[in-house]
Amino acid sequence: MASKQTFICVNCGCKVKELYKKYSNVVKTVNCEKCHKVVDKYVEFEPVIILLDTVLLSQQAYRHILYNRDFKLFWKLSLMLLLLESFALWREKREQSVLRQNTNTTYEQGFYICCFQNIIDNLLCTMLLFIITIMLHTKWVLDNGAKRFIITLLKANTLANFSKFFLLPIILWRENTTEFGINLHQIIVMGHQSCAQIFVYVIVSHLTKLRALIIIISTYFIKEFVLQHIMNVLEHQLVQ
Repeated sequence: MASKQTFICVNCGCKVKELYKKYSNVVKTVNCEKCHKVVDKYVEFEPVIILLDTVLLSQQAYRHILYNRDFKLFWKLSLMLLLLESFALWREKREQSVLRQNTNTTYEQGFYICCFQNIIDNLLCTMLLFIITIMLHTKWVLDNGAKRFIITLLKANTLANFSKFFLLPIILWRENTTEFGINLHQIIVMGHQSCAQIFVYVIVSHLTKLRALIIIISTYFIKEFVLQHIMNVLEHQLVQ
C-alpha cells in the first residue's frame, strides 16, 4: 500500500490514511475516526460480491471501486460496454432502416457509426459534468486535481453504464417478445442506469441527491441535443 495514497471511508466519504493494518499474516480492518464504522469492509470481499453490490446501487461499493481499489479492469469494462451498447443500437437502427427500406449505409459501416456515437456520448457526458461541477465547486476540484477528477468521472460513468449489461436479454431473445416488452425492458434498464448515474455523481461531486438529479437531467438533454446534431451532420456526409 503506497504511503502517500489517500483512501476514503466507504460509509461517510471521509479521507483516511489506511484501509487496514497488517500484523504478520493477520489483516485487521480499521475504523473511521468520523463515523466510527469499519473504513472499508470490501477489502475482505471477492470482486464478484462487490460487482453484485454495484448492481444493487450500493454507494459503499461505488466508493470502494472508485477510491480504494486499483480499477485495473476499467478500460476492458469500458470496451465491453461500448461494444454491447453499440451492438444494441446498431441492431435497433438496422431494423428501422429495413422497415423504411433505407439501405444507404452498409451493416458494417452502421456498426462503426454506432460505436462512434456511443464514444461521443460518453465523452460529452463526462465533459458536461466536469464543467458543471467545476463551476459549482471550483476550489474543491482544483485542490483535488482536475485531471484526477476527470479520470474519476470517467470511471464513475463506466460504473453507471454497467446497468446496460441488462440489455443482453433483449439482444438475445428479441424475436421472442413483443414490442411492448422490448420498450418496457429498455425503460427499466434506463431507469436503473439513471439511478446509478445519480448515485456515483453524488459520490464524486459531493453534491446533494436533488442537485445531482437536476444536473444529470440537464446534462442528458444538452448531450442529446449536441449528439443529435453531430450525428445528423455525419449521416449527411455519408449519404453524399
